[in-house]
Amino acid sequence: MVKIALIGCGGMGQHHAGVLARLPGVQITAVCDLLADKARRAAELTGAPWTQDFRQVLDDCQAVWVCTEPFNRLEIVTAAAAAGKHIFTEKPICIDPIQADAMLAATEAAGVVYMLGYVLRYTQPFRLMHDCFAAGQLGDLVSVWTRRSFQVDMRAGRWYGHQAQSGGVVLDLASHDLNWLQSIGGRVDTVFCRTSRTHPDLDADEHGQVMLGFAGGGTGHVETSWWPYLGESHLGVVGTLGAIVASRDGSVRRRLDGGEEELLDVNAATSVNLSGDLSTSDGRRVDDLAVPGETIQEHFVRCVEHGLVPTTSGRDGRATLALWEAAMESARSGASVRLSPPI
Repeated sequence: MVKIALIGCGGMGQHHAGVLARLPGVQITAVCDLLADKARRAAELTGAPWTQDFRQVLDDCQAVWVCTEPFNRLEIVTAAAAAGKHIFTEKPICIDPIQADAMLAATEAAGVVYMLGYVLRYTQPFRLMHDCFAAGQLGDLVSVWTRRSFQVDMRAGRWYGHQAQSGGVVLDLASHDLNWLQSIGGRVDTVFCRTSRTHPDLDADEHGQVMLGFAGGGTGHVETSWWPYLGESHLGVVGTLGAIVASRDGSVRRRLDGGEEELLDVNAATSVNLSGDLSTSDGRRVDDLAVPGETIQEHFVRCVEHGLVPTTSGRDGRATLALWEAAMESARSGASVRLSPPI
């Protein structure tokens, strides 16, 4: 039984609380929020006691699930790490690179699992597309892209609508996409970005386009918006031996060199075996198996139980924050930004 305390009971906290409460082998020991009404709602959902002081939940748990705002995590993460608790936080890791480095130092010194909530890595069709590329089906990378736009009004006093608190649409929304693109193309060495705002009374970027150059070859592109007037979702990967594209209707099409276009089952289980093949140990193609993949909540629990490094680790989240920093520098200067190799 993995005992988890939930800290931050807003929209995402309520969502995760509901999922965690239904997972076998998980017990929610307490819920916490600075606002009593939110904490009480989460307590009613989970049956756990509630508090407004996060320090009170650290004794009777193995892990904390943190869904506070990205500008309000440093003290929670460092205190939890000092107490030897495994840690999940929503994305992004934070908005301040100095704070991000402090949280990484604390969690690594404590030897605890530290995982970020980049959910695209655990959901379809992103997972299927990643695994098709990772299996070598598409050859070397030519390009990978996402276009995801949602009509959401970030005004009316919401913290998202303040660049200093949310990082704007490129960090709040597009960091999901940047994180996924990194999982396809690997290390980024060049970033170019443009941002813009639709509402003059909003203190945050509402539209962003980011182009990435990968050190190993190929390019990536992210286009995202909080206010596009028309919603859109489209993504794809093109390689030297084929391509895979997901359209807004949910269909996923793939065509490999010398073959015919095919429609893939996005609910298929996907896994790359040690030979690099997209198949199971008994030789069956996983495309043909209607088995759901591991959810983000299940992945965290498994990492805690077995001492594994999460797919979306703290280091992974820090690398994504570095892309946002470079994107903002590019947007300010109008020039591309070169990234140094990590030390």
